[in-house]
Amino acid sequence: MSLTLNRRVKTILQSGLYTLRQHQADILAKWSDMPHYLRENQNEMAEELEVAVTFFSDWLFSEEEDLENFFRQLPILWGELPIRFRPNHTIFIITLLENAVHEAIEPDGQDFYRKHQAIQYLFTKMIEALLPDPLNRQLEMDTFLEQLVSSRQLPIHWVAKARKDENGFRIYKIFSKTEPHALIESPAEICADTLYMLSESLLKIMPLDEGQGKRILPIPWKDETILLCTSESEPHILPFITFALQQFHVGQEIDRFYKQDHLWKDAVILFNEWIMRSLTINEAVENITSGFVNYLPFERCALFSYSDRDMSGFGLFGYHINSEAIQSIRENITNIPLIYDLIRKVPFISEKTNKLQPIHISDAKKGLPEKYVRQFQLESVIIAPIFAPSAGKLLGAAILDQGPGKSFKVNRETYMALMKFGQSAGELLVKFERKGERPPWQKSIPHLSPREIEVLKLMAEGASTYEAARKLYLSEYTVRDYISSILQKMHARNRTEAVVKAIRDHII
Repeated sequence: MSLTLNRRVKTILQSGLYTLRQHQADILAKWSDMPHYLRENQNEMAEELEVAVTFFSDWLFSEEEDLENFFRQLPILWGELPIRFRPNHTIFIITLLENAVHEAIEPDGQDFYRKHQAIQYLFTKMIEALLPDPLNRQLEMDTFLEQLVSSRQLPIHWVAKARKDENGFRIYKIFSKTEPHALIESPAEICADTLYMLSESLLKIMPLDEGQGKRILPIPWKDETILLCTSESEPHILPFITFALQQFHVGQEIDRFYKQDHLWKDAVILFNEWIMRSLTINEAVENITSGFVNYLPFERCALFSYSDRDMSGFGLFGYHINSEAIQSIRENITNIPLIYDLIRKVPFISEKTNKLQPIHISDAKKGLPEKYVRQFQLESVIIAPIFAPSAGKLLGAAILDQGPGKSFKVNRETYMALMKFGQSAGELLVKFERKGERPPWQKSIPHLSPREIEVLKLMAEGASTYEAARKLYLSEYTVRDYISSILQKMHARNRTEAVVKAIRDHII
């Protein structure tokens, strides 16, 4: 499975629409008063606002659930209104409507901010859909067919679009050199069992002087068929039309790519808004962890800190995963070669590009310690560095996945968003550090050698210096040196305190 931002963005838009419909009565009450207020103030936009209120009251609170069709129909229906809205008026009116929606939604717990953010994003996308975009219009199929038919240099008399349903083939739109619908008043009433019979029906309906000497060429296009009426022979016109359609398709794919490429920027803006609400460093840690899941196509996130003082890492917080289990993790980074290699790049990255790339591990067993793979049922994971470019400092990493035992791939725009999320999170945490708050990553554990850990374990079992020396085949003097080093590294006053700290920090 390849993860894309489409699904997560669609979820946010769907949440905004759902919240809107939950508060329909309160919203409509506020909207109905708005034109009266503008009239009392003799505002020239009162009539426009009244038309817009009626339009959006019907459109937003309809039963339409398909978001793609929802936004596809919006500019078409908006263009059919009796008033033509100037772009600045469109922005002003939709902003007024949005503000009224925010006022109508009462606070209701932890999801309050997310609901308002989803509403804001929904109305932003509505404005984008309604503002005129000549490039988008050129890349619509209907516009392309209109231009094809209207050309005086092409021998095309009309073009019809047909689709197949349970009753056969049906015409649902037609373009001709004459006025709209002059050729056929009700295209949807023309249907037949086969394309041949559909073409025959069309030719019978046409006036004789138009129908004689004409032929219809059926051209398959995605889930529909284009019926093209021409007086030219098939070998002359068909290659040109199919080539033109192919070029049109390429243009659409390029447009789709660039629109998709912009989704990660939307996700970054939403994430930044989410984490900037943090008032303390602990709130920041929780918001960063939840933000990676709320605005990216992942289901679980665990946030880890990193200390370059002793090459140690430990869990800070988990979202949709056992947070206590995450917070109990203490690990020497040298035990995880993949992450250790990433850390070794930090000095070079800091000097050259200030960009640390996320790491995708398709099989967690090949990149992470086996005990964690088993404990959290890891399959595919991605590691996003928490890196502050302004300080050239790596603070930690977010480890994300799709849930227990699920594998996935990550596309380009998700990589871009992950990298920007990590940078935003890093800058926020560094800001709190500069303000004097003690950052979580300063709670690092001492780096003990394997031999020191062996001595510490024997101390925990109550072994004396002599007994430890015998078991490890060392002299008592050497064991005393190890104990002194342990006490110094752990800032412990005696053996008992060292053992207590070691157990608490999961060193032994």
